[in-house]
Amino acid sequence: MVNNPYDCVADATYRLLVNTEHTAPSTCAAGTSCITIAVVDGHISVQDSKLDTQERRARTQVYTAAEVAAFVRDVKAGRYDDLF
Repeated sequence: MVNNPYDCVADATYRLLVNTEHTAPSTCAAGTSCITIAVVDGHISVQDSKLDTQERRARTQVYTAAEVAAFVRDVKAGRYDDLF
């Protein structure tokens, strides 16, 4: 079991976020690496599908819905366009 590094996320919620089935984007082809997400109790977890199961769970990133919404707003506004 991966230890919960997030003070603001209950341990039970963290375990669910790490272990639940994550959804890949519709543009992700089978067998390719993609960023996957899951939503539990208003928290969003992000995993990297190219990693094996144990490492993917250990590297799970957890964000609040507000944090993800702010990021999406910035993406839509073009803030990160210079990265691509």
